[in-house]
Amino acid sequence: MPSITFDLETVTPLFLAGADQTTAELRPPAFRGALRYWFRAIASSITTFDRVKKWENKVFGSTDAGGSVIVRVQAEKPTSTKSLERPDSRDTIWTGLSYLLFSVYQSRDKDARGYIPSKRQFKVVLQTRPLVEDGLHCLQLAAGAMWMLVNLGGIGSRSNRGCGNIKINDYEYKDINIPEIDLKSKSTNLSEFELEIQLGIRAIKNLYKSILLATNISLTAPTEFDILHPNTANLYIWQSDNPVINQRWDQLLNAFGSQYKNFRTRYNIPTGDDYPQVKTWISSRGRSRVVTIKRAAFGLPIQFYFTSLPRSNNKASLEADKEIRRSASPFHVKVLSLSKGQFAILIIHFKTQLIPSSCRLVLINKNASTSTKFPSPNQNIIDEFISKLNNISMVTFT
Repeated sequence: MPSITFDLETVTPLFLAGADQTTAELRPPAFRGALRYWFRAIASSITTFDRVKKWENKVFGSTDAGGSVIVRVQAEKPTSTKSLERPDSRDTIWTGLSYLLFSVYQSRDKDARGYIPSKRQFKVVLQTRPLVEDGLHCLQLAAGAMWMLVNLGGIGSRSNRGCGNIKINDYEYKDINIPEIDLKSKSTNLSEFELEIQLGIRAIKNLYKSILLATNISLTAPTEFDILHPNTANLYIWQSDNPVINQRWDQLLNAFGSQYKNFRTRYNIPTGDDYPQVKTWISSRGRSRVVTIKRAAFGLPIQFYFTSLPRSNNKASLEADKEIRRSASPFHVKVLSLSKGQFAILIIHFKTQLIPSSCRLVLINKNASTSTKFPSPNQNIIDEFISKLNNISMVTFT
C-alpha cells in the first residue's frame, strides 16, 4: 500500500498520554486529530465547508466509517518519560516558562503530567487503507496536513503555548511521490524559514485546490473556527535580542513567556482595565459593573486571585455561559528549530470568534454566590501584545 514514513524528533517537551496522565505515550488518535485540525484550517481557505467536511471524513474517518488514511506511530518501548517539576516560586529566572506550562505541573488536585523530552526520535507512518476510493489523493492531503502540523503547530497538551513541537529529520515515500511539497526543512536562518513557510503554504494550497476543486469563497473575520487565510490569520516570527538565549529552546520560550505574563497579569488600558474591574467587582460582592474583560481574548477559562483581598472573598473565575465554559486560544505559540543550533518563536493569531454569538462571558464569585454576564471582547488586545514585542517580523502568505 502507498505510504509515507516520517522520521520525527521532539523539539520541546511533548505532553501526550492515555488514561494515566503521569505516563507519556505517543498515540495515533492524537496525531490523527491534529492532522484533521490542520486539514480543516487549510482546506477551509479554498472551498466550501460542505466539501471540506466530505473530504475530511473521507481522509480521516467519521463516526460511521474509518478514514482512507491509516496513522501509525513507531517508537521504542517504553517511551522515555519524565515528570515535570515546577520551578521554585522564589526562583524568578523561569517564571515565563512556568507561566506558559502551568497546567502540566503537580498541584493539590492532580499529579504532574508525564512528558516526552526534547530530542527524542520516533516515526509516524501515513498509509492508504486497502481498496479505498481516491486513496492516493487522500494520502497527498494527509501529507499536506502533516507539513502544516510540523511547521506551524504542535501536538498534545500546551501545544498552543510552545510544547509538543516536532521536526522532520527525514521521510520516505513508498508507491507515491509529492514533488510539489518539500517535506523536510532546510532553513538555516529566519529569512530562509520565512520563505520556506510562504512557499510551503502556497504549494499545499495549490495541491488541495487540484484535489478538492477550489471554489470562490469570501472569508472575513471573525470565523467560527481556525482558518489559515490572509483575511483570517496573521503569522509572525520572533527571537530574543540576546543571541545566547536563542540557542536554547527553554530559555527562548521562557523569555517569551515572561513578556506574555507581564502583559497579561496587569493589563493597563485607558478605560475598563481588567485588573481593577474584577477586583472592585469581587470587593463589592457583585454590585459594581463589568463592561468586559479584554484578556479573555487569549482563551477561557481565566482564574482571578487577589492576595490583597481577604481570603474569604478573593477569587473569581471567568468562563463562557450555556455550559460551554472553555474556549481555545486563537493565539498560538510554537518553537522553531533552525539549523546551527538556533531557535525562534512562531506566532499565529487566528481571528476566530471567542465564543458563539449567542453566548456571553460570565464572571463567577463562588464565595459570595454572585455572578455577572457581559459580551465577549474583540481581539485588539492580542494585536497590542504582538506590537509590543521587539525584533518581530510578520510573515506574509497567500
